[in-house]
Amino acid sequence: MPPPSTQQARHKQTDGFGASYGRLLSYARKLTKNEPDAQDLVQEAWCLTDGEVPESVVSPFSYLRIVIRNLFISNLRRAKRQGGHVPTAGGVDQTLASEQPSPEDVAISRFEIERLEYLISSMPLRQATALKMYHFEDRKLKDIATHLGLSVSFTQALIAKGLKQCAEELDRDCSR
Repeated sequence: MPPPSTQQARHKQTDGFGASYGRLLSYARKLTKNEPDAQDLVQEAWCLTDGEVPESVVSPFSYLRIVIRNLFISNLRRAKRQGGHVPTAGGVDQTLASEQPSPEDVAISRFEIERLEYLISSMPLRQATALKMYHFEDRKLKDIATHLGLSVSFTQALIAKGLKQCAEELDRDCSR
């Protein structure tokens, strides 16, 4: 069988990019926080790579994600150098985020803290105490272990298991 023509190889690369478009757009949306800028980033990545990924790349999706991330960072730096404005798709300038969190970020953070407090309070008493002492009171593992009458390694495992449970629950909440 003869080797594929350049046009066939290019079509295969285009299909690979097209198959990942939704996931790449979702990733870009997380970075930019809006749809038009996310679409622009993915389009810019497409143009920059000419829709092709080098043959030496093992994971084309990961490669394209890195291209998108680097473009996003470059765009932020350029915007900062040019006076702190990021042009949006509608032509309106949007000021870069200030040091103050947005009301949405504050509300989300409050919800997450309330959810964490609930998750920790629903844990067994020793585990909840160990987590609170370690992460909220900045106590050392040795002190926590002594307070609870446990070994340091068991206390560390108890805290790690609690953190893992919290992370899994928060991930489940976000996926709903």
